Amino acid sequence: MADTLHVLVYGSIDVGVCDSVRLGVYRDLLEKYDVELRTWGELNDYRVQIPAEYAGRLDDAVRDGVATADLSPIEWADVLVFRRWYGTIIGCEDCDFVAQDSARLDGHVRETGHAPIHRDRIIRPLLDEIERNRGLLRGRAMVYELDDDLLSAEPWVGFYGRLQGDVDLVARLAQAADLVTVTTPALASRMRQHNSAVRVVRNAVFPQWYVPVAPDPGPRPLSLLYYGTLSRLRDYAICRDAVEATAHATGATRIWLGSEDPGVQAIVDLALPFESSVRGFVSRLVGARPAIGLAPVGQDAFSRSRSELHWLEYSLAGAATVASRNMGGGPYDVIRDGVDGLLARNKLEWWEQLRKLAGSQSLREDLAGRARERVLAEYDVHQRAAEWADAFRWAAEHAGRGALRVFTRGLTRADLGSKESAVESEARANLAHRQMSRRRAISERETLGRLRADREVCWPEEAADNPLVSVVIPTYNRGPILVERSIASVLAQTYANFEVVVVGDHATPETLAAIHSVDDPRVRFEDLSVRSPYPADPELAWLCVGSRPYNRALELARGAWIAPQADDDEFTPDHIETLLSVALEHRLEFVYGDSWMEMTDANWIRLGKWPPSQAGFCAGSVLYASALKFITLDEECWRDGEPNDWNMWRRMLDAGVRAGHVDRVVFRHYAEARHRLNPPEREQGAA
Repeated sequence: MADTLHVLVYGSIDVGVCDSVRLGVYRDLLEKYDVELRTWGELNDYRVQIPAEYAGRLDDAVRDGVATADLSPIEWADVLVFRRWYGTIIGCEDCDFVAQDSARLDGHVRETGHAPIHRDRIIRPLLDEIERNRGLLRGRAMVYELDDDLLSAEPWVGFYGRLQGDVDLVARLAQAADLVTVTTPALASRMRQHNSAVRVVRNAVFPQWYVPVAPDPGPRPLSLLYYGTLSRLRDYAICRDAVEATAHATGATRIWLGSEDPGVQAIVDLALPFESSVRGFVSRLVGARPAIGLAPVGQDAFSRSRSELHWLEYSLAGAATVASRNMGGGPYDVIRDGVDGLLARNKLEWWEQLRKLAGSQSLREDLAGRARERVLAEYDVHQRAAEWADAFRWAAEHAGRGALRVFTRGLTRADLGSKESAVESEARANLAHRQMSRRRAISERETLGRLRADREVCWPEEAADNPLVSVVIPTYNRGPILVERSIASVLAQTYANFEVVVVGDHATPETLAAIHSVDDPRVRFEDLSVRSPYPADPELAWLCVGSRPYNRALELARGAWIAPQADDDEFTPDHIETLLSVALEHRLEFVYGDSWMEMTDANWIRLGKWPPSQAGFCAGSVLYASALKFITLDEECWRDGEPNDWNMWRRMLDAGVRAGHVDRVVFRHYAEARHRLNPPEREQGAA
């Protein structure tokens, strides 16, 4: 089985038909293709941290730039999906009212009884940070999923006023994404003006939802059904004259599903309310037993980019469809006119097609039957799930293309191709590392459990009887300081049963000479034959430096306990004694103390706190059971943006290691390679 791909959706996937049809319905189906779908809200409920003085004033905190979004859900993901449009302006949920401030919106709400829109306070700061620092995603892909041409919305669209305040957000999301997914070729053509990587993933339907609750009572009464919200009255106007003429001539029932507004009730015989739940909507649609389904759309760019969803649902509900044929292409180009539906270019053709259908039950049944067969064959959710899985995996393996576009304007095709190839190679490596890390985390938890067996700790009882402690030191070019400070501080320990294992990362001659000058049987040395590979970026290399020699030192270590040490820092004299006694007394597997840490200005600070956190304690202040040697430094921890020591400690903690903290200084950490011996004086109660 392939590694599971983690797809994180920012926003909803089951609030209304559009959300569900585009993603929500696929959540369980995607598991078959090793894709796990979660929403940001499921992981942290869109948490935002604000200063105490802004308590109860989130809008003010956002305005003043002091609100901080909890971005932890990104850590779970391989692919981050943004969807459609996130409203960030002050407006009304029930109408298109836009307010300049909260006070004016409150007044509107009091006057109308409407509800204020649930504004998104995170999306803009989040997108700002992604655009400013693509490293925030750390190799994760960004997908923008769109099912309407929001950049071409018309004033008659029900949310036009609110959208105008966020139309820039739509364009930015499209431009920043590694992949844009859309519903139709028309919409794909529009979005390619903003992004070269666009993929059409058609809508689909879940056939089981359209099975009538009760047995079919026989031939359907003649009815003409349209579904949509109140804003779709403009579309309905395209076929209204033909519908009224047909109803007048035949007695057919005119049905509107999706609104009970007086304006709707005035033009139909039966107005059914809006239903936000997909299953509820489908139940009402099927229960209405429509004979003819109406799918009119306008000739403007916004309308032509809509999807063929009406035809899909009418077909499964047993209705024959009449739809608009658009100049220059439109959503219903997929219908084969006269085979699985009828198309109409103007009001006259609408009247002719409806008259033809209303006058022939056999034609209605034939068109509906053929349409159903085709929809089941080409628009089934199981088939579409495979397309979504492929799109998400492609995005994960091409993460970084969105950022690349910003820096490649004006390049030749050959140079651009070379850079895209490099981005793809890096994206695949990042994905492979994340997936390896997830497998490893499971293995580490399981291994720890096996080592403990029926004990509460992983170390055997003999590890408590004057055990051998292995001090492990990776080195490269620290020369005399390795001997004069680091090793010397170990040899001066009050605890006597220890060994020092030093491994060179293909060390420099000066360092080799220094270590070979140590004449003590407790000190062992091995040098790697070649220098470890590191990223070219010095900051990334710093995150993982020394990983390979440290891991080799673990292999060579013979002790029951491991004490990491740096080659330019020093233990306090009672470092081992203090940490080991606490570990044994409290039956811990991992323990750390405080450190004196030299800053670049030669001042010293005391570092060490509980609970453990990144940069919250020094690696050299740690002691852990040798049984945990199966958890090693990750040579590619830089892909996670973590230093190798914290990455290893975090994995130990995630695995469930019993950890503790000693409120005592046991280590001195000098500013990088300082050759001065000027630590602070011993303080009361600290070593």
